Amino acid sequence: MPNPFLGVRIPPEIEQAIIDRMKQTGQSKSEIVIAALETYLDMPSCHQRLTEVEQRLSEVESALNTKKNEISETQSE
Repeated sequence: MPNPFLGVRIPPEIEQAIIDRMKQTGQSKSEIVIAALETYLDMPSCHQRLTEVEQRLSEVESALNTKKNEISETQSE
């Protein structure tokens, strides 16, 4: 099912800010507006969720490595 269409009128300065962001990031207008709405509506984007999962995975890996080192030290005593 395709995404619903939303047509809105925006002030020229907001349009220019969107165009500037498009040039900076290479994103489409839709991607920029969706990201802005997700932020405004406090809805984490896929990228934000992935970043959070990566951070949590890194913490788990760090804890696992600490435990591995503790076990190795205990076994070598």
